[in-house]
Amino acid sequence: MTETAIQFWSGLNTIGGNIISLQYENYRIIADFGAMVGANVDDLLNRSLTSQLLNEEKLPKIPGLYSKQVLKDVELESFEDSDVETIICLSHLHLDHLGSFGQLSSTIPIYALKDSVEFYGHLKENELLPSYDVDWHPVEDFGTIQHGPFTIQFIPVDHDTLGAASIFITAPDVKVIYSGDFRLSGFHPEKVLTWAQKARAFDADILLIEGTTFSHVGAEPSEADLRIEQMTRNLMAKNEQQLLTSLKKEMAKAPDKLVAFNGYPQNITRLIRFARIVNGHGRQLVLDKRYYQLMKAYLIQPLAMTYIGEGGITVEQINEAPHQYALQVDIEDLTALFAVKPGLYFHSNGMPLGSYDPTYEPFVRRVVDYGWEFVLANAGGHASPNDLLLVNRVIKPKLVVPWHTYQPKLYGEAIAAQGQNVWWPSYNKTYYWSQLSEKLGAKNEKN
Repeated sequence: MTETAIQFWSGLNTIGGNIISLQYENYRIIADFGAMVGANVDDLLNRSLTSQLLNEEKLPKIPGLYSKQVLKDVELESFEDSDVETIICLSHLHLDHLGSFGQLSSTIPIYALKDSVEFYGHLKENELLPSYDVDWHPVEDFGTIQHGPFTIQFIPVDHDTLGAASIFITAPDVKVIYSGDFRLSGFHPEKVLTWAQKARAFDADILLIEGTTFSHVGAEPSEADLRIEQMTRNLMAKNEQQLLTSLKKEMAKAPDKLVAFNGYPQNITRLIRFARIVNGHGRQLVLDKRYYQLMKAYLIQPLAMTYIGEGGITVEQINEAPHQYALQVDIEDLTALFAVKPGLYFHSNGMPLGSYDPTYEPFVRRVVDYGWEFVLANAGGHASPNDLLLVNRVIKPKLVVPWHTYQPKLYGEAIAAQGQNVWWPSYNKTYYWSQLSEKLGAKNEKN
């Protein structure tokens, strides 16, 4: 009897790079195809490096994905020689979920929520994401597609990018939920609550669920963390709304100072709402021109904003009246940050991200030494450990795979302590639900 073959290719014990395939006869679904840990994103755009990346285990050795021309001496079935019909289902636009798209055969269909596909177009046009030569297929919110025997539904969730989805997969013999990345602390927690309710009703056999924040449970601050703590002030926001409220209060306490903001371009909602706060304090937001063009595409109401350069304003104008402006900066061009009069600097999930990046501490020191007051103004893109456990309890699948975390064992043990069945799969193995349900004692009916 034919069964659905389940294989894990990456992401079992890392944050990101999650890749799983489900295959029934000659139909295959791959969920996400991001940059694996250790891979250089620029290298992943270069198809002349495909064979090298495969040999260095910076690309998954999945047969039937890569063209014959780029495989060279790698012993792997090419896309041209394969009779397997493959599609890729994308949960969201972060590089750890799509960063390897540049290595795919350009004719493999990529399915994602419509909002995600449209947002990708704007990010690509403004050089805020790489240009991938792939075959995009937008799906409406809650929309369903058919791929051979597979029925696939895309359920919107809240994350720090537009168009994030959880993917429900129904095969002839197994039902799987691929959670993607999500949070309850964002602008639309109701999306996650709706998703969790639908996931429970779906009665999944297997739930593949992210556990990013469990990576930090029990971790002691590093020496770098302690040094950075001495140089910075942390707003300690628990959610997006609390962060915006804190930013508003901080700006009110510094009416005469220039304000700078380093944020994440994909969190376009935060950028727009920060711009409203800036305008509410009688200031104009001065943007990197790429961000300026990106924001224009998503504005419902006009905002007082401009950019530095031809058609915009100059650093000299900012220095003449710093209290009239807020400066948005990006790690790729810090010229203005170190040319204006320093004031209040908000580091709001911008690059560099944190102390695990060796460039972060020198960056903080440089900003502080120039005279800026460095304020950490972050709000996470991932569900807290308590929220993750809550969602697991609500969904109540037959079997849970904890991944997208550096501590899958710890995460899984916390799930198991709730009375749920947990599975820690391995690479280089093929799994079938009939074997899993018997071996691991997964229940066919919810308690």
